[in-house]
Amino acid sequence: MVYPKPLSEKSLERMYREAGISGEVRDFLHKLFAAAVNLYGAAPMELLRNIYGQLPDAPKLRKKDLMAFSLIARREEHSYRVFEIDEIYSEEPRRDRDRYVMAKELVSCGYGKFFPFYRLTEQLVGEPYCLVSDFLSYAEPVPTPQETALRNFLGNLTSEAEECVPGFGDAIPNENKGKKLSEFSFLNSHERLAVELCKRKWERDVELAGCFGAESEKIMYHLKEDDNIGMKDIAELYQDIIRELTEVGVIMNMMLMRELVYLVSEYHNNSRLWCLKGWTPNELTFKFRGSESKPTMIFGPGMERAFEDGSLNRDEIEKMMREKGFNVQ
Repeated sequence: MVYPKPLSEKSLERMYREAGISGEVRDFLHKLFAAAVNLYGAAPMELLRNIYGQLPDAPKLRKKDLMAFSLIARREEHSYRVFEIDEIYSEEPRRDRDRYVMAKELVSCGYGKFFPFYRLTEQLVGEPYCLVSDFLSYAEPVPTPQETALRNFLGNLTSEAEECVPGFGDAIPNENKGKKLSEFSFLNSHERLAVELCKRKWERDVELAGCFGAESEKIMYHLKEDDNIGMKDIAELYQDIIRELTEVGVIMNMMLMRELVYLVSEYHNNSRLWCLKGWTPNELTFKFRGSESKPTMIFGPGMERAFEDGSLNRDEIEKMMREKGFNVQ
């Protein structure tokens, strides 16, 4: 089933008039939908209706106004999309209350297009949604201080190695030697292979969606996506960043490793994550107290090479990771 294309401004205005939705209500609902997506990644209409009922100073609207707006939003251009339930789960009967609003990052293409959405919703069990007091402000969220600190750190790292060591294949000359990660773009070996295997333009566009712009921004984009969806635990997030930094030619010493571990931990623990229904890990710490389950850190070939040539001390790295709550292999 193909998602409907955006309509012209004239057609949209006509739909709003016919639905009897005023400008004030329209502006409010745009913020409501965007805030819910930014906090939760995906939200059924029934949840949005419940959230509306708890927001102070919200304009008066009827259930049918909310449902009518959701259909019009399907024909507008947003950072989210609105899907009927039978478009996601083919055997489900179509009902207005089960219509879903979800971030574009949760929709891929082709076979398994909703896999990110399925992966996320598998985890949304047991905890209530976080309803923050400034809910509507998340329609245009401001980066946390921890996110800004990590972004600045990554942007100021310099590619210094003579050669880039890919995840597979031979090392290649480092054409970005001497540049900061905020000053150039870069495709790692896995991304280059994925693009080469694409036969159609739209497939290449999907593969490249998170790879445009500065290398430091690409790292942040994938970190945020993986962290939000809960596809990987914190140890895997560290490993992905370290592998990427190694391939792009950043030479990691103990001081940089300590700062990276600290900044990624702070970013993760203070982020409102979709897989936690908008809660931060810090807010849900109590849930994990007493748990014997710890994420495992496995060092990749780049790290092993650094241990062998003496640029990093294995014992110090393992001690640091254990202090952060990891098992180390």
